[in-house]
Amino acid sequence: GFAALSGVPLGSGQTPESRQAVLNTLAFLPEIHRIVSQYDPATTQNVNGNPIEMGTIRIPLANPHDLWYGMARLDHRLTERDNLTYRFLFDKRFQPDVASNRQFGNRFAAASDFFAQNHALSLTHAFSPQLMNEFRFSYSRANVAFPENDPTSPTVQILGAFTIGGASNFPQGRLSNTFQWQNVTTYLRGQHSLKFGVDVRRNRFLNFSAFDSKGTWTFNSLADFLNNRAFSLRQTITDASFDARQTNQFYFFQDDIRVSRNLNLNFGLRYEYSSVPFGFFGAANVEIAAAGVPLPARPDSNNLAPRFGIAYSPTPREGLVNWLFGDGKTVFRAGFGMGYDVLFYSIFTNTATNYPRVVRSEIVPPQNLFPTLAPKQADIPPFNPLTPFANTPTEIQNPTTHFWSFSIQRQFGRNYLAEIGYAGNRSYHLLRQGERNPGILTEEQANRVIAGGAIPSLQQRRLNPAWGSRATIESTALGEYHALFLRVDRKLANGLLFGANYTWSANFSDNDEPLGIGGIVLSSPQVPQDFFNYRNEWSRSVFDRPHRVVVHYSYEIPWVQSNGGVLSVFKHIFSGWHIAGFTEWQSGQPFTVRTGVDSGGSGVPIGWRPNYNPKGIF
Repeated sequence: GFAALSGVPLGSGQTPESRQAVLNTLAFLPEIHRIVSQYDPATTQNVNGNPIEMGTIRIPLANPHDLWYGMARLDHRLTERDNLTYRFLFDKRFQPDVASNRQFGNRFAAASDFFAQNHALSLTHAFSPQLMNEFRFSYSRANVAFPENDPTSPTVQILGAFTIGGASNFPQGRLSNTFQWQNVTTYLRGQHSLKFGVDVRRNRFLNFSAFDSKGTWTFNSLADFLNNRAFSLRQTITDASFDARQTNQFYFFQDDIRVSRNLNLNFGLRYEYSSVPFGFFGAANVEIAAAGVPLPARPDSNNLAPRFGIAYSPTPREGLVNWLFGDGKTVFRAGFGMGYDVLFYSIFTNTATNYPRVVRSEIVPPQNLFPTLAPKQADIPPFNPLTPFANTPTEIQNPTTHFWSFSIQRQFGRNYLAEIGYAGNRSYHLLRQGERNPGILTEEQANRVIAGGAIPSLQQRRLNPAWGSRATIESTALGEYHALFLRVDRKLANGLLFGANYTWSANFSDNDEPLGIGGIVLSSPQVPQDFFNYRNEWSRSVFDRPHRVVVHYSYEIPWVQSNGGVLSVFKHIFSGWHIAGFTEWQSGQPFTVRTGVDSGGSGVPIGWRPNYNPKGIF
């Protein structure tokens, strides 16, 4: 097919230099042809009246991983009361050809180059047997780069054919630095073990996102590409790179109380506060905010997290109680607590591309321009309300979980432990994608589509047709989990140790993934199908595994006793060997049947859930 392109006549208005520029871009194809054993299927496309052979190729790529991990630790006793500890960890990984455009093997692929290091210093001082203080400082740094094999060629999307050049969202890279200061004081007084402390972290995240910086060309067909007649050219004016900084503050208090020999109580309270870096890229001015774009996010300042726990072992006594609970061999445990998650860096990268921080020009270029980029605009264009935005709401909050548990543990004989219990949690302020200006599909319009008729465009059907998309990453999702668990353990005796756990659970949610992890969003999309009714999203979570059994075991292989001879030699060689392992069974991942198209006309092509109709009539 490539050999035949040189004989195709010029397109209307095309210059010979323009045709040669296009052919030069495809000059690598003979190299690809030599390593392809089969084209599947072999078809032809008409280019200026000439049939051009085309086919799908599959080029296997080696996937070597070069992984290095290391650790060093130093402990030093400074004085009778002071101890110093230093620890260093590093993690270096290089994986070639795992990202970007791999349609032509490794020609336009990118590697993943990751290097992380962690330094931790701890100083412990004992003021007295009852009072101890530990100060910790740590520094963590992670650098992720994606070096491209071809860092200069533009991205060229030829519809109905192939894409050449790297992916349009390259080059990219990330560098994060975290400084952490932590101080924990422990004070023992009578029945109380008191702990209180502070944890302060300073985060700096540098994100390099030069999307469309090399130019992203789109051609509607192979013929348009050969005739150098592009449908569009998108190139960056200001890119989405940023330097985000954030401070986290955590304060806590905890009291472990030994009320009596068989009763322990735990009380704790934690407070968390995090600043909002760059205002989470909200509306830059009043004019933009008036067009339905949220203002910058405010810090979530009410994150109090109490905790409570109890452990009780009934006092041995005669009769039925002693028969049921044993001689101090039964323990009742219960607890309740709250916890908060962080708003992670991926939110930054998904909300950092808004006007006027990031401006991309998209033009219909004149014929014969490719591969030359258009002159960049010197000034940022005026605000257009039709410009799409992706933001966090002003009132975004940290994901929150309430968790609780209750269990009874009983020892039988000398070697066996059995436990039965219940654990549950309720989560709210979880993250999901929303849309404040979705498309609206009326019943009359839906019937018209079913009948094969036409309806207004998505923009005309938006809630406010004068505005573009107003996507959000918002904290409105819910989750709930309930589980009954059983556990049996046999302590190590006569060389045998084993344990078994069974969990019967139910996991519910109305959103499982706020961004786009393929194995999750196929059954649980990151956006609701109806932006005005989140309740319809409540169902079994994609993470739901109703039944799970885990068995672990270890057995020391016995050998015969011998006073000498051949058996004695075998004993010295093979004694001390163990057989150990674990085995797991669990329910499979649930899945959702979907239509594959935007059946509700919201403008988000997630594939809606079909309505159940027992009569089979649609």
